[in-house]
This record gives sequence, structure tokens and C-alpha cells, in this order.
Amino acid sequence: AGAGVMGDALSAVHYNPAGMTLLEGTRIQATGTWVAVNAEYKGDKTGATENGRKKGQLVPAGYITHQVNDQVWLGLGLTVPYGMGTDFGRDWEGADRGNKSMILTFDMNPNVAWKINEKFSVGAGLSLQYAKAKLGMGKSVSLNGLPVSGNATVEGDSWAWGWNVGMMYRPVETVRLGLAYRSHIAHNAEGHTTLETNAINPIESVLPNGMPAMTMVSDMKVRIKTPDTITFSAAWDATQDLTLSATARWSKWSNFDTLSIENSGFSGAPIDNINQAVSGVAKSVPVENHWDDTWFFSLGADYRVNEQLTVRGGVAYDQGPVDNAYRMAVIPDTDRVWVAGGASYKFSQNLTFDFGATYITGVGDTDLYDSPNGKRIGEFKSLDSYIVSAQMQYRF
Repeated sequence: AGAGVMGDALSAVHYNPAGMTLLEGTRIQATGTWVAVNAEYKGDKTGATENGRKKGQLVPAGYITHQVNDQVWLGLGLTVPYGMGTDFGRDWEGADRGNKSMILTFDMNPNVAWKINEKFSVGAGLSLQYAKAKLGMGKSVSLNGLPVSGNATVEGDSWAWGWNVGMMYRPVETVRLGLAYRSHIAHNAEGHTTLETNAINPIESVLPNGMPAMTMVSDMKVRIKTPDTITFSAAWDATQDLTLSATARWSKWSNFDTLSIENSGFSGAPIDNINQAVSGVAKSVPVENHWDDTWFFSLGADYRVNEQLTVRGGVAYDQGPVDNAYRMAVIPDTDRVWVAGGASYKFSQNLTFDFGATYITGVGDTDLYDSPNGKRIGEFKSLDSYIVSAQMQYRF
């Protein structure tokens, strides 16, 4: 809540660069955030259970801001804006809707801000972003009319760039209003697709002597777009010790409508006609997401207990972009409610430590279908996230 205009966090570089004008002098901030996700599934027919959770992950972030003069500020943000990891059993009943995923991004975001006057500030920056992704799912192909089951794994990475702008308005000394836009980033990722088949039965017309399990590999390309976002934040110093804040953010997740995985041609099987058959059916593979644009709303409060200690808390409602009928097991998203709390301790005039914890629980539809808009096979009984964060800020 109040992201970018609170005046006490260097993350303004990412959320609204105009908010850097609230940060005097030269400062650095280092953050470590531990994130764990619970994705507990239960099947309709068999009652089989599975959980896609992986071990908790540590997500880093770092910022630096520098006040050049009374009007100009420079800043740099090093962040991991998007990330995900799920891991189900390879042969679980929902494998055709995914069994493993990993998405990692790293963003370098230099910014500049200009304080036009005491009421109005603006800022802008560029983002150079690296993205790496891995997606695994069950896959069936036809070899000369014989259905063969197996598993497909797609891996790729990319560098791409985008931009961001922001403005902040202070109608009175105690109120700060911010509006920021961050562009989408279009990643043209390159990598490879690995198709591992199960053992093929020894049918004379297909393979004279039968064939054990095979691994075939193809070069791959896929285009992925992150969402455009528009963020409105407000902060009000209600008293000398109490600050109330709010944020509303719109995200254009419809950018993630369909992924078209383009494979150049498979090789690796001992007989060419197998490679040709697989290449024919798996040359272009669309992954239908049909995600919706979403809204995020949050409210927060900060209370300064004394000169050293500030405590804070907040709640949020976060729309999930996933259409129920198109949910993939590896991205089992839904609407979410956030509850968060934390504190800051001012160790000295220049050094501050911050701590926070957040619990997020899914509150929307959680069904899983055997194919996009197909037949329901089960549901995610719980979708929860746990976040613990600590950071240090130093002013030179």
C-alpha cells in the first residue's frame, strides 16, 4: 500500500520513480524475501492427491538513489519482478496440464526524477530484463498411426527491454498522490524442446524390432509478453505518528493470451521417419492461457511508536488472471487475499532495518480440467503463499 510515495523506501525506483524526490542524499537498500507456495490438489474420480509446491525460494532486490541537487535524482533498481516454480510428479493424473515449471526474471532499471516544484515531481526509466523459463507437461504424439505417450520439456531464455514513467502530486504537505506506468516487455526466447517418449510396443509396421524409450530434441522459439501496469498510490500523514496508505494497480495480463511454441524439427530417434513424424505434429504447439486483465487493491497503516520503532500492517485483494476453464496445473492461480505486517527499526541516524511477513490465500475458483475448456478432473483444495522479508537501508 502506498507503493512509490511513502518516502521511506527506495523501491520507489521500481513502483514510481517520481517518489525518489522524497529521498534525500545518497542511499542504498538491500532486500531478501523468502517465498513459499502451497498448491494442494485432489482428483475427482480417484481421490488422488498431489502438491506442486517446491522448496521455498529466496528472492533478492537492491536499490540505490542519489540526489544530484535540489531538483534532480538518479536511481537504480535491481529486482526479480516475476517468478514462479511448481513441481508435480511426472506421471500424475493432471500431467497433460503440466507437471513442472520454472520462471525467473532479473530486471535492471535505471531511473531519473525531476522535482518541478514543491507540489509536482516526475520520473522515468528504462528496464533491461533477463528471463529464463522451463515448462514440462505430458504429451502424446502419433508415430505412423501409433499413439505414443511421453513428456515434453520446453526451456528457453531471453534479454529484452521496456520503460516506465511516473508522477507525484502533493496537494498539501501531508498528502502524496502517485500515478505510474510500466510498459510490457516482449521476450523472444530461444532454447530447445525435449520430447521423451515411453517405450514403443514392437509392432512390425512401425519398428521391426521394437524400440525402447527415446529422447528427441528440437531448437525452439517462443514469444512471451509481460503485462503493462498502471499503479495509483496515495499516502496521508494523518498525524505526526500515523500514516495511512492505499494502492490500486491494473495489470494487462491479457498479454499472456496464447504462447506459440515453434519447434524447428526433432532429432535423436534412431530412425529418420520417427523424427519426421514427431516434427510434423509438434512443429507449432499453442499453449492457450486466455488470461484476463486484473486489479489489485490494498490498504495499509504505519505507526511510529518512537524515534526508533515503526510498526505497520495492511490487507489487499488481488484478482487472479486465470480463466477457470483454462487453468494449467503449473500455474494454478486464482483470486487472492493478502494479510501483511511488519516493522522498521532505526538502528542509527543512517541505518534502518525492516522486517515483514505476508500470508496470501486463494479465494476464487480452483478447478482443473483435462484440456482447455474440457472436462473437470479435480480441484486445488488450497492455494496459499507465505512470504517473509528483511532489508537494510543505509544513508550516506
